[in-house]
Amino acid sequence: MTHKTKIILLLIILIAAFFRLLGLDWDQGQHLHPDERFLTMVVSAMEVPKSLSDYLNPNVSPMNPYNLNFSFFVYGTFPLFLTRTVGEIISKTDYWNVHLVGRFLSALFDLGTVFLLFKIGQKMFNEKSGLLGAFIYSIMVLPIQLSHFFAVDTFLNFFLVLSFLILLKIPNTKYRILNTILLGFSFGCALACKISALYFIPIIGLGYLYLIFPLKKITFIKLLKIFCSGIIFLLVSAIVYRLLQPSVFTTGNFLDWSINPQFIKNIEELKSYNTPDSWFPPAVQWHSAKPIIFPLKNMVLWGMGLPLGIISLVSLFYSLFRRQKYSVFLAIFWILGLFIYQGIQFCTSMRYFLPIYPFFAILSTVFLSKLNKKFLILIIITSLIYPISFLSIYLHPITRVTASGWIYKNIPAGSTVTYEEWDDGLPLGLPNYPPANFKTESLMMYEFDSVEKWQKINEKLAKVDYIFLTSNRAYGSTMKLPEKYPQTTKYYQDLFNGTGQFKKVAEFTSRPCFPPIGNHWFCFNDDNAEEAFTVYDHPKVMIFKKK
Repeated sequence: MTHKTKIILLLIILIAAFFRLLGLDWDQGQHLHPDERFLTMVVSAMEVPKSLSDYLNPNVSPMNPYNLNFSFFVYGTFPLFLTRTVGEIISKTDYWNVHLVGRFLSALFDLGTVFLLFKIGQKMFNEKSGLLGAFIYSIMVLPIQLSHFFAVDTFLNFFLVLSFLILLKIPNTKYRILNTILLGFSFGCALACKISALYFIPIIGLGYLYLIFPLKKITFIKLLKIFCSGIIFLLVSAIVYRLLQPSVFTTGNFLDWSINPQFIKNIEELKSYNTPDSWFPPAVQWHSAKPIIFPLKNMVLWGMGLPLGIISLVSLFYSLFRRQKYSVFLAIFWILGLFIYQGIQFCTSMRYFLPIYPFFAILSTVFLSKLNKKFLILIIITSLIYPISFLSIYLHPITRVTASGWIYKNIPAGSTVTYEEWDDGLPLGLPNYPPANFKTESLMMYEFDSVEKWQKINEKLAKVDYIFLTSNRAYGSTMKLPEKYPQTTKYYQDLFNGTGQFKKVAEFTSRPCFPPIGNHWFCFNDDNAEEAFTVYDHPKVMIFKKK
């Protein structure tokens, strides 16, 4: 690596760090991300085991979520264990601080992915491609957003990309056993971040298959060596997974590999939410989502943004119809395989597609490297507009905090207000404001329309002075299904156009705007993006007053 390359790589990592670390306390300590809130509750309840045997024994471990009254747990435990350990070191393990430790680690692991992409691009092509691939990924918005959340996604992504890098080194016969062990370690860590890492197994299998075909003379000994290498990989992966997620197993005895029935039950329950038969409130949004089209639109427009989204697709097709190295074939296979599989599922959340973003970045270098230098610079500059605009979300208080301040100042104490079930209510507790003295009525909007449902809602609305819509969770889902929610749709339509009993008196938005500070020249209206993309860190809040 040349001195110039080192400097450019350092600048790319610094740019990536700026995007990921700016505004980590984006919700001002309010814990407004529901998944993160749950993980924070689990981590803050954990305790360091007295011994290694206690840690490995799922029946007694104080780090086992099932022993902490969390009977439903389907996440990987490695990110939680790491967060708790770091929190112990810096004395930040309580509910009000440990999530910031988790967010920092989430961002740090994504920075690691940026570096790994340089190494992959360097190995597959050259240093220029490595730098370009690392830069492209560093400015993709979905990784930037997910780096601000204490969740498992960026941890998983890091270990999958690391596994791919190690896989590229497996053909080196001199270090094959060492690389195989490292590959098993990396993949085991990925599994302990999220069980969906199993989707990467075909890529590893194809990588090993490649070792057979180039052999000029296939012998029994060579095949045996490759087979043994695969067995070592599986064995190391299993051991690492067991060490990092002992709660999946019934005992701490390494001779007993029986799976915990509670874990199996949790996975089955999770699968039940991912079917068209599910009307669990958070799943309602997926009934109107079109397979393939919905995730593709969200990835191109919002997860990557323009022009990167278009460039990524063009680069994929460009690589698909050209004779390429086997490593490029593996990247293409992973992108298409995961996207098609996830894209036809009932639930097609944007974060499920994060593992293909790094590979899109690598493939983009194949196409971009063919462009004129001036045109390439123009693309880079225009590609920066959207991620820079996205920073405006983290440079301003979250809308729910701003709305809460407005509520304290403008709504009389004793007023009756609403909150929609399955969404966060307002006002939030804020410093320098007395505790809220409001009466609340809950509205269950996800129930199918019926005479009983609307009798209850109308009885509540008769008592209400103000309606609070703290995000588009309910109306964004139900209004897209008028056949199931005709009266609910009419209710929201009347509310929004002012023809009902209430009129809008306040609205609070936070959108990606350019420039992110000062007077904005323009903003990206992402109201129609997937629910989770806006609800967690920049929901639209609307307040309506009875006429």
